[in-house]
Amino acid sequence: MAPIGPDELVRLAHIAREHYIAGKTRVEIAEELGLSRFKVGRLLDDAVKCGIVTFDISVPGPVDVESSLKLQRRFGLTRAVVVRTPTDASEAVQEELGKVGAELLAELAAPDDVIGMTAGRTLGRLADSLGALPGCEVVQLAGVAGPVQATGVEVIRRVAEAARSRGWTLYAPIVASDPEAAAAIRRQHDVQQTMHQYSKVTLALVAIGSWAPADSQFFDNPALTAEDHAALLASGVQADIGSILIDRDGKTVNDIQDRCVAIDADELRRIPEVIGVAGGALKHDAVRAALRSGLIDSLVTDSTLANRLLENS
Repeated sequence: MAPIGPDELVRLAHIAREHYIAGKTRVEIAEELGLSRFKVGRLLDDAVKCGIVTFDISVPGPVDVESSLKLQRRFGLTRAVVVRTPTDASEAVQEELGKVGAELLAELAAPDDVIGMTAGRTLGRLADSLGALPGCEVVQLAGVAGPVQATGVEVIRRVAEAARSRGWTLYAPIVASDPEAAAAIRRQHDVQQTMHQYSKVTLALVAIGSWAPADSQFFDNPALTAEDHAALLASGVQADIGSILIDRDGKTVNDIQDRCVAIDADELRRIPEVIGVAGGALKHDAVRAALRSGLIDSLVTDSTLANRLLENS
């Protein structure tokens, strides 16, 4: 644009201050200066073009907005939330993802929702970080896989407490020694009652476990033998969601599904929104497999893992 003289600079700066700082409308400024509102609009545009007005969009907190939008677009997600963490250490990543995941759940949950959750260290941190929730019922989507503080039972108890509502728990192992034992567990009244709620779940938050390299409570479960591990890895298992095993291409591996006490892939896909919550240096291939599977609609992850997904997709 042509050079602007000092008088025009004064006028542009005045109009810009009145609009952007004092909060006056274009019509109010036009009336005060004897101009049309269209002329005021053009002058405001000129103030931007010549650098009198600049915009700095600053988002408070740890959420990386640009990476979140890139990840959402790249993988066709309903939503993506990328979290900057102070270090890449596992505990720091789990802590930050847990906090932001809790904020996201509080933002999305409505009183008529039924929330489903698996277990895991990050979801345990999420449950610890929750404030009040609307009165949603909460359902455990998979049996007990790991240590007490991160079991589905404990996670559901804490989230249901925040919601001041009923928690449907599974006091059962996630995987049994054989199909007959698993079938007997699933016949138990309390187990049946909880698993009957799966069709009612409207919003789910799930952990994503890695099998190669191993970073998964399900992988570490004592009911899985060395022979089980060898056979499943030979079948290409890369990740798990609850007891659902996923290979590198995103296909489900059902070799031991009849031994499991948990939601299955078809039931998980019927939930309107499933949010994967996972991060850390060991989870890249597992999260990519979960994204390819179509089992998760949204993702909460850390910035390092998000950048690797964006660079290598």
